[in-house]
Amino acid sequence: MCTVRIKVDETVMQRINPSLTSSELIGEGLQEQVDMLIEEYESPDMSVEELYHAIEQDVKAIYAD
Repeated sequence: MCTVRIKVDETVMQRINPSLTSSELIGEGLQEQVDMLIEEYESPDMSVEELYHAIEQDVKAIYAD
């Protein structure tokens, strides 16, 4: 397992989910989303490139809303 650091705009995160009122809650919310993405894309038939492409499309869709 690895640990990564990312930067997010708290205001945007709170617009997406108003219950994300602290850095800790935002981190927990993001971890939950990442875990769900990994479960969704975890497949022995999917290459790493396909996984990255699928995640990229999901992130673009989130920001398009």
